[in-house]
Amino acid sequence: MTCPYHSDLAASQEAIRLARDELLRVIDSLGRADFERARKGGWPVRKVLEHVIHSEKLYAQATAYLCGAEVSGRTEASPPSSPAEARTMLLDARKELLRALEGLDMDPRAYETFFELKRVGHEEYSVVSLLENVASHDQEHAAQIQAIIDDKTAGGLTATPEDRIN
Repeated sequence: MTCPYHSDLAASQEAIRLARDELLRVIDSLGRADFERARKGGWPVRKVLEHVIHSEKLYAQATAYLCGAEVSGRTEASPPSSPAEARTMLLDARKELLRALEGLDMDPRAYETFFELKRVGHEEYSVVSLLENVASHDQEHAAQIQAIIDDKTAGGLTATPEDRIN
């Protein structure tokens, strides 16, 4: 019989996998022109994906910290230049998150560590709550990108503020 920790960990890992698969399906449906599409007053798809990639790196750092693993100080990366590059960057960032989770296997207190709230920045998180955030974040932005693509009024980036003045 599986203990609650192992079943909760497996459920959390499945949730982040399914949410990422959903985001990747949306990315795989993008054409090159879609990458620059934006709704009025909103980010272009390119910027949404840059945000998701950066956030995933931060989630990986926070997870490593909570699991007692070594925390990488590097989160900066150049923005993706295409949907294909964004896909690759998302997969690489996910590998960092999964590596951070590997520390739980070595932790004799894995059960407690998984559920223990610790301060990360100005908030308190547990590993399980971070994984819930990761899944929700992917779902939220997959829906956002799909809405941008489905919006018939969304187009490529328009004139810069300087262009509109002239």
